[in-house]
Amino acid sequence: MPPSQSRRGDVQIDSLVDAKAFALSDDAMAQLLAEQFECTFCWTNRAGEPIALTEAFVYADGAIWMCAEESRVRVKAIVREPRTCVVVSSMGTSMGHSKTVSFKGVSEIVHDRERIMWFLTEIAKRYDPHDEQAQQAHVRAADHPGRVVIKFVPTARTNAFDGHRARRRKPTGR
Repeated sequence: MPPSQSRRGDVQIDSLVDAKAFALSDDAMAQLLAEQFECTFCWTNRAGEPIALTEAFVYADGAIWMCAEESRVRVKAIVREPRTCVVVSSMGTSMGHSKTVSFKGVSEIVHDRERIMWFLTEIAKRYDPHDEQAQQAHVRAADHPGRVVIKFVPTARTNAFDGHRARRRKPTGR
């Protein structure tokens, strides 16, 4: 087997050196952003060092919406430097594993009460889609002074990878 190929069972994986052929399609990206509700949110601290956190999100109106306490370090960091990054994986969705998209963009802190309540309601629906009482309890627990919403607006897609496209079935008869 050439060094550029790897085989596992009935799957053949060609070289991943040039991954352009394995890009996540626009339709798959839209599905991923609609289904997933956790992302990795990345920012830089005062020293310019990268920091990341897994964060609940809702994708709507061309933005990725998250929430935090206004006193959190990431909120202060966004005010200081709004250039941030978000990574979304397909793990835990109906899409399976090995699909991911990452964006660089600009974040802003939103204090609007209506937007905060919208976010809390939407994320509660995702956590407990079939339990309205649990949704209401989630919103009540998260709704308090100091709650803000982070609006991340992507400015560029930096990676969109579909690992399933990189795997192909071995031809039959071999």
